[in-house]
Amino acid sequence: MMAQTQFDKAATEAVGRSLSTLLADLHIYYGHLHALHWNIEGPQFFTVHKELQTMYEGVAEFIDDTAERILMLGNRPATTLKEYLETTSLEELPSRKYTAEETAQIVLKDLAHFIGLVRGLIETAGEHNDEVTADFGVGMLQEFEKQNWFWSAFAN
Repeated sequence: MMAQTQFDKAATEAVGRSLSTLLADLHIYYGHLHALHWNIEGPQFFTVHKELQTMYEGVAEFIDDTAERILMLGNRPATTLKEYLETTSLEELPSRKYTAEETAQIVLKDLAHFIGLVRGLIETAGEHNDEVTADFGVGMLQEFEKQNWFWSAFAN
């Protein structure tokens, strides 16, 4: 595969690994948001149900953008659930009833994970002078930090 960038092999491999981990984790997070969206019950159902849909729609865009960046660096993105599960450090959520409070705690835990993960991606990209991937990470980090603020306010 021909890379669309001018980075050496070490750079494309290092940044590609970080992006591949991010891609796998985003897929599992997408599943988390759906599990919560489908299974939330209680007096805050309508508010939280709608917010989770907005979030998973945004994550779908992050997934696509991440896979495309992997390709731009000359790597291949994982495409199977098996590959995602082998790569991710996140656990899947079981199908059961979730309250708004439980949902908030799960989402906040996931957001903390992504804030750390994306900060690592930005650092790795910076070490290899990959400003485009670093900028991509900054945009994603901005969204995750904003969501963390919203959910923290909701949970308190």
